[in-house]
Amino acid sequence: MNFRRVRAILWQELFVLRRSYEVIADIIVFPFTNILVFGFISVYLSKENPAAAQFVITGMLLWGIIWIVQYSVTLGSLWNIWSRNLANLFIAPLQLNEYILAHTISGIVKSLLVLTINAVLCVYVFHFNLLSVGILPLVLAFANFVLFAYALGITLLGLIWKYGTRIQAVSWSLVGLIQPLVAAFYPLSVLPVYVQWVSILFSPTFVFEAVRTALTTGNVDWTLFGIAFVQNCVYCVIASKLFVSMYDASRDSGQFARNEA
Repeated sequence: MNFRRVRAILWQELFVLRRSYEVIADIIVFPFTNILVFGFISVYLSKENPAAAQFVITGMLLWGIIWIVQYSVTLGSLWNIWSRNLANLFIAPLQLNEYILAHTISGIVKSLLVLTINAVLCVYVFHFNLLSVGILPLVLAFANFVLFAYALGITLLGLIWKYGTRIQAVSWSLVGLIQPLVAAFYPLSVLPVYVQWVSILFSPTFVFEAVRTALTTGNVDWTLFGIAFVQNCVYCVIASKLFVSMYDASRDSGQFARNEA
């Protein structure tokens, strides 16, 4: 692991962010807009059910962590494919783990920045302080969300490298399909029983439940956070093996180079 090469990829990410209005819109403008929309919905709900209002706005704030980290891991590579630069990166002595680590760090930094900005906005516009959840639950939630987003991101990236850009839409659409299943804005009990059995397969479900518990009771539910962490560890191991397998298959078949054609 050479951190100079990791830093080089991070510099590339910064240049892309500065010069790409699409990236700025995806990771800054859209989350900001979502917070405004869900914030006003929470204001409306607070008149009848203050707890539900807090659940909605908290869920939207924290969902951005998953979205941005997964986006950075997956879309960071797509920008190199679209600019026909991906193969050039790996001509240099750049290791695969350095490349993935750089995009993961980039996603963490972006998500922290966006989360902070939106949380401050919520304080002054909607009179909701995310810190009311508690520092420790927020740290545990952030760590679990990053692990889940990393596992999801490298799995999608492996699929794109193996099957080409014809399936690139999964990089920004699949995470949206998962959102209703992980009970980000409402208790798990709201979902039909047969859907709950699917929901518990996703670690964010337990994290959001734990965050709501911390928000309403002030207690840290170590059991829920622990289940999520164990699931995430399993996801990361499986996703890493799948990713390496798909990367090798992509190079053996020549698809890795054809992705830039």
